[in-house]
Amino acid sequence: MVVPAPQPTPAYRRRQFLGSAVAFSWVPASALLAGCGGQGEDSTSAPQEPVPYTPPTTGHTSYNRSITIELTNAVPGVSLELGDAHAESGSPPQVEPAGSATAIAPYAKRSVISRNNNGSCTGSFNLNDGGQTLFAVKYSHPYGPGSTTVTVHPAAGYLAGANAKTFPGHYSQARINLYRGVKTSSGAWVVPLGLLEDPSQNNSQDFVNSLYEQGVRDASVVHAAYGDSDATTGLAPIADFTGGQVPRMAELWLSDWMSAPSAENSPLPSDDAKILRLLKQYTATAANNGPLVLWIPQLRYRPGTEPAAYELLDYRAFPLMHNGDWVRESVSAFLLMLASGAHLVAICAQRDLPAGVTLQAFDKVLNDSGLPARDHPGNSHYAGLVNTTGRYYLHSNADFAAEECGLLLALVTGRTVNSTLIGPGAYNCFIQLEGWQAISSRHNADFSSHEKTLWNVSTFGASVHSEKRGTSAFLAPAGWTPRPYQTTCMMPYLGAYGTSATRAQSWLRADLISVPADAPALPLQFIA
Repeated sequence: MVVPAPQPTPAYRRRQFLGSAVAFSWVPASALLAGCGGQGEDSTSAPQEPVPYTPPTTGHTSYNRSITIELTNAVPGVSLELGDAHAESGSPPQVEPAGSATAIAPYAKRSVISRNNNGSCTGSFNLNDGGQTLFAVKYSHPYGPGSTTVTVHPAAGYLAGANAKTFPGHYSQARINLYRGVKTSSGAWVVPLGLLEDPSQNNSQDFVNSLYEQGVRDASVVHAAYGDSDATTGLAPIADFTGGQVPRMAELWLSDWMSAPSAENSPLPSDDAKILRLLKQYTATAANNGPLVLWIPQLRYRPGTEPAAYELLDYRAFPLMHNGDWVRESVSAFLLMLASGAHLVAICAQRDLPAGVTLQAFDKVLNDSGLPARDHPGNSHYAGLVNTTGRYYLHSNADFAAEECGLLLALVTGRTVNSTLIGPGAYNCFIQLEGWQAISSRHNADFSSHEKTLWNVSTFGASVHSEKRGTSAFLAPAGWTPRPYQTTCMMPYLGAYGTSATRAQSWLRADLISVPADAPALPLQFIA
């Protein structure tokens, strides 16, 4: 855990994760940058050869260029000393304003600047703790077309994040955060989440980007999570990619949920607060007979199986409210399952509900809320090939987290019946946090992991609760009660009925789920 800062700095801004030396060495903080142009911003002239730095003459000239690297030391208890500064072109990198201390105290900032009147700025410097280099920094701001990069090689156990992939313009500016990492069960390192610190800081961009570095999302983390549902809590183990930060993150959401501030007054990042408020309102008011109940499958792991197979013993009820008050244990379970990627089905199809009971479809609630959303280009839920009914909260398909982002970056909702033409009441809705939004390499990598394990992969971990395993969890109005059945194994619902009395839907992996021998046969009402 990061020691609280005696003098907190402002909220962290957008960062592109740079990585740990455990996984790799020099990693660029920026991708290729469109040419700056040696003859001005719109120049198409061939670049000239760099020349050594000479102080600017009086007046401004379009040939001047500089690179400013703002460094924030988020390593608790360590003062980082600038050293070993070297310039291949341009002025030597130096702390500014001139004459200020070269050491960066914990939670303090310093700017390192290199300039050139008519050429490139390239060089390097180290950030040291005593005689040990914790961060070796290189920068390259070329004269003319090319890429402007800042690269950081952290010592083992340390990490760095940058505010963007590219640093455009003649006067480039990069902001770099420097961290001591949190070690994960796979042996990789991730950024400590600043929202969990006191005082709290939003470094969600650095945290999230670090979760997609080499070794973090390793299959070994999923394998280590194989096990039974806990007899006390009723929850199945989760695969945690964050080095144990997922439960604390869910607890942060829980504290906010229970304290009932408005989204505008929430201490959470704005985007997180807005979608959590919508989920809170939905679970409290969307059914016409009162708040919803969370139903969680109780699972027994079948030792030695790969992919892991389970026996579905029963379902445990978690009423989310009681006598008008939120039930802390139940909301905690819901938020932890959401964070880990559990497949949650809201039972809103009239065929599945008791007479007279209705539940609004969450996809319609999201659409009507005015919150930003985008169509999912196609998911694998409840379809032989592709389901086109999904909608993401927010709109992003870039392979890095956006500026001032929150944590809920890939929350998707969709229909269990693959049709956009039918109306509410003719389908059930699923709600699930994916790892990353589709049309991105991060999403593709997570989907590959999902195909191998049949665990649902979220941004922060993975969950055994997948409809393809027959282990869906449910959000349902009072009066709806699930139970295991033969054939479908899990409680059937519209979109997941059997295709006959003895055959489940083709997408259900019946080899990975079983039910007790005395589970009842599938009733005719649950056969499509």
